[in-house]
Amino acid sequence: MSLVTLTAIDKSFGVQQVLEKISLQLQPGDKAGLIGPNGSGKSTLLQIIAGLLESDGGTVSLTRGTKVGYLPQEPGTTARGTLRQHLEAPFQRLLALQQEIASLEQEIARQARNPESEALERALSRYGDCRRLFEDGDGYEIENRLQNIAAGLGFAKPDLDRELARFSGGEKARADLAALLLSNPDLLLLDEPTNFLDFDGLTWLERYLLESSSTLLVVSHDRFFLDRVVTQIFALEENSVHSYRGNYSAYRSAYAEERKSSEKAYLEQQRLIARTERQIRESKADRRSKRQARSRQKKLDKLTPLQRPAGEKRFHLDFTFSGRSGRQVITATDLAKSFGEKRLFKELSFEIRWGDRVALVGPNGSGKSTLLKMITGAEKPSAGQIRLGPAVSAAYFAQEQEQLDPERTALEEITFASDLDLPQARRHLGRYLFSGDDVFKKIATLSGGEKSRLALARLALRPGNCLLMDEPTSHLDLQALEELETVLRHFPGTLVVVSHDRYFLKNLVNRVFELHRGALNIYEGSFQRYLESKENLPAETTPVEEDAAAAEKKRQALQERQRERERQRRERRLQEEQARLEEEIHAAEEAVASFEELLSTPDEYGDFKRLRELNDGLGRAQKELAALLRRWEEVAQERERFSEEE
Repeated sequence: MSLVTLTAIDKSFGVQQVLEKISLQLQPGDKAGLIGPNGSGKSTLLQIIAGLLESDGGTVSLTRGTKVGYLPQEPGTTARGTLRQHLEAPFQRLLALQQEIASLEQEIARQARNPESEALERALSRYGDCRRLFEDGDGYEIENRLQNIAAGLGFAKPDLDRELARFSGGEKARADLAALLLSNPDLLLLDEPTNFLDFDGLTWLERYLLESSSTLLVVSHDRFFLDRVVTQIFALEENSVHSYRGNYSAYRSAYAEERKSSEKAYLEQQRLIARTERQIRESKADRRSKRQARSRQKKLDKLTPLQRPAGEKRFHLDFTFSGRSGRQVITATDLAKSFGEKRLFKELSFEIRWGDRVALVGPNGSGKSTLLKMITGAEKPSAGQIRLGPAVSAAYFAQEQEQLDPERTALEEITFASDLDLPQARRHLGRYLFSGDDVFKKIATLSGGEKSRLALARLALRPGNCLLMDEPTSHLDLQALEELETVLRHFPGTLVVVSHDRYFLKNLVNRVFELHRGALNIYEGSFQRYLESKENLPAETTPVEEDAAAAEKKRQALQERQRERERQRRERRLQEEQARLEEEIHAAEEAVASFEELLSTPDEYGDFKRLRELNDGLGRAQKELAALLRRWEEVAQERERFSEEE
């Protein structure tokens, strides 16, 4: 049975149709990627599924009781308090039970002096109920899960006691992701979850999602992530959705074959139409062939015309190369940088030569952007020196696009940064998908993807032979990423790039500079070799097309682990119940023996009321003992069945 079913979903914003007749299904345990150009409606569709946005038509059907977790594209918690308090929010019910259990233990200890009291009986009964509820909710695993997920997403133990108000935007985004994962939803909707993660965080998240029993629908431009995590792709294109089995690489292969087949079918039909129309014209000229002409015309009229496959809407990027520089491009000697008492790095020495393609990587906050700015001269070193070689002309792409003036329009920005006249500037912007009135939009109102494209359009106007690029792939859709990759691969100069996009770096760089804990580690060779050295993964585990059998095997293994955990949980509960029953049986046996001893005392014979009370008490104690013995037998038999199943 499907966990979620979308049927004919429509959504418009004003006159713009974003989604039209969108239908898809997700089964329990599915891991699916949702891709498409910027503006195709991916985030809108996730919000509709999450119940945060009303569709204009169609239905969203969720299995009864499905718990949905949603991470927006631009998270950043508004929660107050410490990180620990934020992460503990999904466990409020269990934490309240934990406090009640502690209070009940104290109450039981106080009432132990009066073993026959009703207060003790009530406390013991409630204590047992609370313990079972706490164990069923895996309450004893809360702290362990919290610590593991926080560490996996890059938080150290001291961070748990930090106030969220003092967190950066990226830290708040990771805090929201951690809290969402801790809530363990049945359906996990993630919108660009990799934007704020470094390589260690990405690797951890991939492993977590693969092992999770949650059904996943994720929007991501991280192709490496999609290759590793998902086994199904939903591609949004021109208001509709198309489904593909396999990961991203499998989708690209199938999509290319589809386009080739569609183009071939269209061209063959066009040739058939042209040939038939020519035959009709020739037949009409011959009086004896008019009947044949009418027959051909009828066949032509019945033909369903095929639409020519629409070309992918791409921007066209071309960096201006200023000519070759000298062999030494960038040289750093004993470089150090601190901001107040915070030291980013010290004693960095390296050389970047002509034609090098360097990936600058490292954890968030390690100083990658700062080092890039030091190369441009925008930041000064605290110690040491950094020099550009002869004839080096550096062109810089800033992560936050701070070179763009938010008060200018896109057209004004291009004319300001160049000597292009208005028609030339408009044509230049058109190559970056700014057309019509888009060129008059204020930069402050542009989306992240539009700002990235405008920054690239501005960068392309500056001649250079050394490209310094800080997260150039942020907010670009998949088609734009492929265009940027192609252009950078063919750029004849030197490249230094900061990026978290492993797929982007995989076939682009020949050296990796890793900033870690204030030091620089240099890896010679491809980015794939760097990953293998870091993750200890064999080459065959790099992103490749996954076949259905492997995906099914993975799903079965996950289900088997879930069954084993549930079996262990039930076995533990039965074991604890049996131990508790044995204690209660011992107490009941002592109560029966006590009543029997009193009834055998001659002093009690003369008091008939007292004898009746003792007899009634003995009867109740014997019934309670019999019930406990029956339950103990049932538990023992159930444990025996578990042993046989093993």
